[in-house]
Amino acid sequence: MDSLSSLNPQQRTAAEHVNGPLLILAGAGSGKTRVIVQRIAHLLAEGHARPEELLAVTFTNKAAEEMRSRVQSLVGDDCSALWVSTFHALCARLLRREAPAIGFTRDFVIYDSADQLALMKQVLRELHVDDGLLQPRAALSRISNAKNTMEARSSLAESAAWSLRGEELVKIYDRYTAALREANALDFDDLLLKTVELFDTSDAVRTRYSSRFRFVMVDEYQDTNRPQYLLIQHLTARHRNLCVVGDPDQSIYKWRGADVRNILDFERDYPDAAVVQLEQNYRSTQMILDAATAVIRQNRHRTPKRLWTDRKGGARIVHFRGADELEEAAFITRTTRSVVAEGGDAVAAVLYRTNAQSRVIEDALMREGVPYRIVGGVRFYERKEVRDALAYLKLILNPLDDVSLRRIINVPARGVGKGVMDQLERLPVEHDSHDTPLLADALADEPPATSLWAKVGRAVDGRLLTTRATAALRAFRELIESLGEMAKRESLSVAISRVLDQSGYITDLREERSEEAQGRLDNLMELVSAAREFEMREPEPSLAGFVDRLSLLSDVDEEAGSRDARIWLMTMHAAKGLEFPLVVISGLEEGLFPHSRANGDDAELDEERRLCYVAMTRARSRLVLTGAARRRVFGEYQRTEPSRFLDEVPSELVDRIESPTLSGYQRADSGSGSRKGRYRSEPEHVPFSYEDEDQSVTPVRIGARVRHPTFGVGTVLSVEPLTDDLKLVVRFGVGAKTLRAKYAKLEPA
Repeated sequence: MDSLSSLNPQQRTAAEHVNGPLLILAGAGSGKTRVIVQRIAHLLAEGHARPEELLAVTFTNKAAEEMRSRVQSLVGDDCSALWVSTFHALCARLLRREAPAIGFTRDFVIYDSADQLALMKQVLRELHVDDGLLQPRAALSRISNAKNTMEARSSLAESAAWSLRGEELVKIYDRYTAALREANALDFDDLLLKTVELFDTSDAVRTRYSSRFRFVMVDEYQDTNRPQYLLIQHLTARHRNLCVVGDPDQSIYKWRGADVRNILDFERDYPDAAVVQLEQNYRSTQMILDAATAVIRQNRHRTPKRLWTDRKGGARIVHFRGADELEEAAFITRTTRSVVAEGGDAVAAVLYRTNAQSRVIEDALMREGVPYRIVGGVRFYERKEVRDALAYLKLILNPLDDVSLRRIINVPARGVGKGVMDQLERLPVEHDSHDTPLLADALADEPPATSLWAKVGRAVDGRLLTTRATAALRAFRELIESLGEMAKRESLSVAISRVLDQSGYITDLREERSEEAQGRLDNLMELVSAAREFEMREPEPSLAGFVDRLSLLSDVDEEAGSRDARIWLMTMHAAKGLEFPLVVISGLEEGLFPHSRANGDDAELDEERRLCYVAMTRARSRLVLTGAARRRVFGEYQRTEPSRFLDEVPSELVDRIESPTLSGYQRADSGSGSRKGRYRSEPEHVPFSYEDEDQSVTPVRIGARVRHPTFGVGTVLSVEPLTDDLKLVVRFGVGAKTLRAKYAKLEPA
């Protein structure tokens, strides 16, 4: 049987193409991997190439292995000579053979991220660069970005974002590069750059491999960066048998160096290129595809196409707008758990723009006892920066907590490195060691002489270490003492904010100026918001109570994080390449999605819109969009505006549900545009009710506004069913109160 007979006409045209450049514009869910595999099999079966003459490059080891396995199953012959790999694996393999041509030995080592960080720390020490001026991770991030974009070394000093440290950064770049060479080592970025250098400088090597690989195929071409682009140009300049597969509308990795112009300009680079558009989608309903197409059509720099499917119609898209992120999370929980209730092995995905958004969703799922799984990331309360913050809080409450002290005594860096800690650990401590009001509060008796806190006091008061180490320890001791006194006076959320600020943690992340650092900042802001919610929910909120809650969550997280869970949480970036029966895209608000970085920047806004397109096309049957009218930022509510992407979806495709608890000025249907008049309330989702004394049923839900005869008007923060009643926590003007619904005499406000 002809294996190509199973392809649609466009797929078959691409698979049968042999000589010359070929651009396959593969829309989401259009079967691009199948086409690549069939084309390789066709070239082999028809005798156009031997296995060793074919090179296929993709971006993940998993994709490469799947591609090789599928080719093997089609041709039935030994395909071990076929080169199918990632870009980095390809470069490592080439350099193992040809490294002497650029001054390296073949036994060079490859430094992973931990090795790179250790080397950068060594470089900063050698150059006497203060960690307070430039953090090792920040320097690595900046240098990596320069390598991925092939930015000139000299321009590092001129970069506006680094104007105060540009000259210093050039010195660091030079020393880091020299240190790698001295160690006969390459980092990940160098694997690409050195291979490009190899082909630039050695005609013999370039000719050897461009002659060997007579057919080159590149998957996900929209995600290639400048070094990868040049590498492919070198390998195909001789024969021009280059096939690239990708979708400009799914280019979402600009922040990692990807340049969408590589695919957009392919026809300029190869005017004689054959172009095949794969527009038939095998994943989603037409309703979902029409919505996604309407959004991406707003981008200016793209190749027009319209996805279509045999799955006509489909369920309408749902947009829910809650009063706040708590209502949004509650709606997401109800919606996704319905998938679990349907049985089978269906999985629901909840997507968000930033990792920090997962916190409130995780909390809602845990409260309802719904298992979930974080994909491509770490559960909120297990993230490093959250655990660091928790360690600070624990140490403030109990300075004898050696584990917490060890964790944060040099976080952020304050001159208390391993050498100082080793000396501190070995110190004998006398019983008249430094005492503080904190210790008196922590223990009635004198602190144990073996505690690290006591040793810090002994080292400082006795000046037992170097002047620099003593000064660093004194500053740390004074910091913890002052934070402890401050925490007694301030509210919980304010106290946590000040801990993060006065410790230098926030400043340190802001100075790093990287995508990762911004994500960690967002998580810390979300932690403060969690503290604020705790204050509003608990009758007597305290720092100790909040710390206890976070500490106890670890056991719950283990259960909630089950790998068998059928509700998956992940960023939109992590969802690329996946598909689900139900997809929920959360946080559709201006400044969150699209991200605030896109304000005034057309290129960034285009990328945000492409990310929205990718997220929407992950859904097979049901797509739900959610947002909130207000959201906590560093513990304080800020009003939000619905995302512009919502207005770009035709109104006839969407069922819009708006929380009945929204006040008039927050309601979207009081505005203009396609949202006007499109919303309905959500009565079918009222989760609880109770019978009052006259046996009438009164609905109670989180976020509801109620009136109490004594306390006045308030908002329901939590609802907990009891055997014959409900326990409510309601926030009134006089504070939060815990009430029994049966006796509270509440009325709708």
